[in-house]
Amino acid sequence: MTLPYDVSVLVRGWLHGSCVALSGRGGPPALIDTGYHTGVAALAAWFEASTGRPIEAAEAIGLTHIHSDHAGGVAALVARSGTPVLAHRDAAALAEGWDTRLLWLDGTSQEMPRFAVDRALASSGERVDLGGRSWEILWTPGHAVGGVAWWCPEDGVLVTGDALWEDGFGLLNPWVDGPGVFDLTELALDRLSAIAEAVRVVIPGHGAPFTDAPAAVARARSRLTYLRRNPHRHRRQVLFNLAAFASLARPDMSQEAMREHVREAARSFAPAVVGDVTAGSADSADREPGTEAVVEEVLSALYRGKSSTSGTSGVSK
Repeated sequence: MTLPYDVSVLVRGWLHGSCVALSGRGGPPALIDTGYHTGVAALAAWFEASTGRPIEAAEAIGLTHIHSDHAGGVAALVARSGTPVLAHRDAAALAEGWDTRLLWLDGTSQEMPRFAVDRALASSGERVDLGGRSWEILWTPGHAVGGVAWWCPEDGVLVTGDALWEDGFGLLNPWVDGPGVFDLTELALDRLSAIAEAVRVVIPGHGAPFTDAPAAVARARSRLTYLRRNPHRHRRQVLFNLAAFASLARPDMSQEAMREHVREAARSFAPAVVGDVTAGSADSADREPGTEAVVEEVLSALYRGKSSTSGTSGVSK
C-alpha cells in the first residue's frame, strides 16, 4: 500500500499514537496528533525528515482527540513555535477546564502537559484546510469526548485516531465518560460506514495504515456487540490496558506498585457501571470474580505478555 506523496505516518506502538505529517504541497506543512509527551524530540526529527522542514514551520497541529498518547506532545511543540492547535469543540472544552479525571489522567499513571485549543471545530461537516489539503471533519465520539476523524475525499485518505483500527477501536470508559459511550461508538461507526466504500487508505491511531475500511468497520461493530454483552470482560480488559500503558509510561514501576495501581483502578471502576442492560443478557462465561482475583488475573496477563512481547500485548488505549 502506498500513501499519497505528501502524507507520512509515524507508527510507534501503544505509548505513542500514530502521527501524520503533511508536507504542504508547496505550502506550509502540518501535523495531526503528537504522541506521548516523552517522544517530542523523535517526532520533530521524523517530521523534518518527512517534510523537509522543521516542525516549527508547521502551520497547525490537528488533533483526533485529547488523550495523552495522542496529544501529550502538544504543549512542548506550542512552546517551541506557538503553533496553533485545532480540535473538536468538546475536546476544546476539555482542554479549557483541564479536569484530569475527564482527561483520563487520574489514577492511570499517564501525564499530559497542559495546553489550549486555538480553533474549536464543529461536530461534523466542517471543512478545514491543513497541510495543503481540504479535510472534512467527522465527529466520532465513543472512545473519546470530542473525537474526530479527518477525511480527505479528494483521494480517500481517512485519519481515524482511535475511533477505528484495522481490528477494533480504542477502549471505552463508561466510568468517566458515561454509559452512553456504547451508543456513541455505534454512531461513530455509522458515520465511518457511510464513507467506507470511498476510503482508499485508513490511518488509524495505532497500527499501520490499511485499505479495507468496510471490513474494519464490520469487525469494529462485532467488537462493540461483544463489549455490550460481556461487561465484566470489558472491565478486565480496561484494567489490563491501564496496567499495560502504565508499564510503558513508567518502566521502572515495581510489581508491588503495579499491583496497588491495578487494585485502586479496580475499586474505582465499579462493575455495575460497565454494562449496557439494553443489549441483552451477557454471555454465560462472563462472570465477575472478586476484586483481588481480578487484580491477580490482570497482573498475570501483564507480566506474561511482558516476557514475550515487551509489555504491549493486548493494549487498546
